[in-house]
Amino acid sequence: MIVVLCAVLSGAMFYVSQGLDNVWLLAWIAPTPLLWLAYRDAPRWQVFAASFAAFACGQIYMVQCYWGMLPPIVIAPLEIVMCGLFPLAVLFAGEALRRLSPLAALIAFPVFWTAVEYGIGLVSPHGSFGSLAYAEVSFPAGIQIASLFGLYAVTLMLCLSANAVALLARRHWVEGGVGVAVCALVLVFGAVRLAEPSGPSVRVAALADADTWHVENRTGTLAASTATTRIYAAAIRSPALRGVKVFAIPEGAVQMREEWQSTVLAPLASAAKAAHALVLAGTYVPAPSQNRAFAFLPSGGAETYAKRHLLAPFETEAPGRGLGLLGHGYATQICKDMDFPGTVRGTAEHGVRLMIVPANDFDRDGWIHARMAIMRGVENGFAVLRSAFNGLETISDAQGRILAVAGTSRPGMVTVAAELPLGPGPTLYTRIGDVFAWLCIAVSLAIAGVMLARRVPR
Repeated sequence: MIVVLCAVLSGAMFYVSQGLDNVWLLAWIAPTPLLWLAYRDAPRWQVFAASFAAFACGQIYMVQCYWGMLPPIVIAPLEIVMCGLFPLAVLFAGEALRRLSPLAALIAFPVFWTAVEYGIGLVSPHGSFGSLAYAEVSFPAGIQIASLFGLYAVTLMLCLSANAVALLARRHWVEGGVGVAVCALVLVFGAVRLAEPSGPSVRVAALADADTWHVENRTGTLAASTATTRIYAAAIRSPALRGVKVFAIPEGAVQMREEWQSTVLAPLASAAKAAHALVLAGTYVPAPSQNRAFAFLPSGGAETYAKRHLLAPFETEAPGRGLGLLGHGYATQICKDMDFPGTVRGTAEHGVRLMIVPANDFDRDGWIHARMAIMRGVENGFAVLRSAFNGLETISDAQGRILAVAGTSRPGMVTVAAELPLGPGPTLYTRIGDVFAWLCIAVSLAIAGVMLARRVPR
């Protein structure tokens, strides 16, 4: 009964913290019942079964988001791997306590699971999707450590917190207290960073008109595509958006054949020049398929960027290779590109202070996907302007605070605007990369090596 109760408690906390309910506070203790069980000398198979069941239950939100929208083969491999490896992390911590010491156990679970998440992120076609760390985006103080060591430092802190509570429950007061103290220091750092003065700001806006997008999908005509850009151009010129200097229009909002390009895009180029603004629009060319962003500059010039990370099997175009730099500290990535910390970091190290992101989501995953882009901003010191069909328009600063948000599934033109402080630019993480994650791998291997050398439990 105790084993079942631990599985149910952890599973429920994983589900409401990682999924659509967004109860970020519970992410700090979600694994605690399972770790408490592992430290109780319960049979290993019971610990494994409870941990597998709990983590799998926590992933039910994936089914809620993508059932009927994505074939199981797209997400299932990632979920199977994560559900299979998480119990090993819990067992690893239990063995560290039995074979080594409570201090080794305190470290073992956080570094092992952080190493696993990082390894998965290196090989997964979905990048860092599924990381525990994204649960904390709604709590900006809890994610500021990402500016030092990246996303996976947030994962480690969540695991350390849960582990410290489990050790305290097992009366390992010193080791549990050390874990709590470290987490508290991380939150103090987060609060201090949030209190820092903001830099210069620029007025930005996200635009999305799902009606025009649906008409383009249905008709595929030059008239429909030109009507779309004229509608967006009229919105850009509207008195309500006077003073806006950067506009974002969703991924694939403008659909056109290659030979239509100059005609279809002319209204946006003209509007950008008239408003003295940068207008960035997602475009899609069906044959040969191209998923690009066009940035129309106030000077009348234009820059293009091709999406680098594609969602198979739906996106079959050749991936782009450019960095997405637009000058003056501005840059762009398209949708799924923002799921890959290494990809974004390679662009951010060129001094990016504002990232403009056209995107297209799956409706029910709107917040889940939007928060991944927000985390990239915290990691690399840039503000984020994101506009997504079937999702959310979000405007967030370099500390991950959301200044404006709106859903784009409703009819008509959806617009949000805000005065957005530009980010400070490259952070420590931008400069040193994934050193912290590799350190977690090294420490995990070291603990495993020492445990193997001590075959007889202490």
